[in-house]
Amino acid sequence: MKNKSEEISLSLNGTNILKAIAILAVLLIHILSSIRISPFVSESKYQLIAVTLDQLSRVCVPLFVALSGYGLHWKYSRKMSVGNFYLKRVSKLIPLYFIWSALFAILFYFVPAWGSSTNQPGFIWQLILGRADYHLYFVPMIIQIYLIFPLTLNFFKKWPLTTLFTAIAVQLIWWWFFSYHESVITTWKYFADDGEQYIWMTNWIAYFVLGMYLPKIWLWMNKNMTNSILILGALLASIFYTISNAIQSIQSGLDPLFALKFTRYPLFIYSFLAIIFLSFIFAKYHRSKKSNSLFFFLGENSYSIYLGHTFFLRIVVYLIYL
Repeated sequence: MKNKSEEISLSLNGTNILKAIAILAVLLIHILSSIRISPFVSESKYQLIAVTLDQLSRVCVPLFVALSGYGLHWKYSRKMSVGNFYLKRVSKLIPLYFIWSALFAILFYFVPAWGSSTNQPGFIWQLILGRADYHLYFVPMIIQIYLIFPLTLNFFKKWPLTTLFTAIAVQLIWWWFFSYHESVITTWKYFADDGEQYIWMTNWIAYFVLGMYLPKIWLWMNKNMTNSILILGALLASIFYTISNAIQSIQSGLDPLFALKFTRYPLFIYSFLAIIFLSFIFAKYHRSKKSNSLFFFLGENSYSIYLGHTFFLRIVVYLIYL
């Protein structure tokens, strides 16, 4: 039996600061992509800076998913009412999602030029597929993960490491068949097109199970400083490779949209290691339960900010380029 002194967990404040980091990273990605003259193309003198910031920020959605896995496992690992779990998830996610999807539909009706290229012809389909705007894929994706969570939790309790490796295998194999431009096995847009494919939980499931497994990794890192140094060294190496791979892909002629996207193997390695290292730092060293800091506020309201930020970003960009 584990000694209580050996246990490491994220405080509420630590969790919210990690969520704040994730939402700020989301904002940075979308701000960079809103610049009229792209800083990512080979002709730009800011390419290295822009690609570096973009790729470092791509830990955002994986981090959100992992924190969700961690939180749900912490809450329901001992006792779970499936009906109550689903009711809580739906009541937390759907109302705000519906409101913001409706606001985007109204905005794009009055200003069609601002509309997302991924919009569906009907509002119901926009809701189902998360296509009221380009970032809303997150909600149907996370709902899919929540739907199978009771089954995932049952497997994880019995075979935690096997469940993690299975999730990793599922995600990486899925990417191989469906997420690589010019290599997909179908032309159906919801598999083949960048963005739309993000709605499938199979693109993110490994991060969720990683979140469930994090406390075991933290214990391993805490036993010996060498283990933490190994993770940090691997993280730094993955950052260098991820950025250089993206730049090389762009310079070889690949559209930056595909060269920078979430579903790339270098980004998977970087995201995995970044989630482990960042969460360990905050679990081990940030023990306070409450805070009035801006980061705590951003983290506590990260879901609302995520849903609505592109609405206001469009207005700001319009005013800048007016």
